[in-house]
Amino acid sequence: MVSVDRYDALRCEWVKIHRGWSTIQDKRQNCLEQVIRRRQRDVTGAVPDPHDDVTLPPVWARIAKSPAARVEWVAVNVVAAMIPLGWPLGWAVHCVTARTIPGVLRAYPIAAMLAAGAFLGLLTVVSYDPGDGAVAIITDAWIPMQLAAAPVVAGAYGILDGWLAIPGSLSWWPLAPRRRELTSTDAAEILGSYDMTGPGVIDAKPLLDEGERRP
Repeated sequence: MVSVDRYDALRCEWVKIHRGWSTIQDKRQNCLEQVIRRRQRDVTGAVPDPHDDVTLPPVWARIAKSPAARVEWVAVNVVAAMIPLGWPLGWAVHCVTARTIPGVLRAYPIAAMLAAGAFLGLLTVVSYDPGDGAVAIITDAWIPMQLAAAPVVAGAYGILDGWLAIPGSLSWWPLAPRRRELTSTDAAEILGSYDMTGPGVIDAKPLLDEGERRP
């Protein structure tokens, strides 16, 4: 079965241009290229070079030798310590949202995700009362911040996966255009009008030209 094309080529090109020094983005580019080659193989039957399907291991399984790898390793662990629940929840939201493209959504709602996270975070800060004790820190601050971090993480995944290359990703909720139902008029314009005249019983023949008659 051919996988659904979620603008993989455009996203891969965006990631390739904006990846910079990030090895995490290198892995994302490799994964998108794998999907593109797999789809090409399913459609055309061609077998690409298997060496092109090699991808980097996850961050936690890499040896941090270069300065870039060390920075990424520290950043990943800091984020994991701060939002241990918000990160996997945001990743799940990202996966579910991305699977609705291009059927329900035509692009990834990055703006809506980031705005939702900012609103939930602001609401948590405004409603939090630091004088309610240690239990309130968990119930009134820590858990709501995990929920607020989920859409922020989902929006960040959308940016890292190259969805900014797709028009509509900065819209609030970019719904896919509704498919127009094919009417009989549309079918006639596409296929041409249907001639209801049947074949004649007697074949028509041209009249004889007898010339000009004179009295």
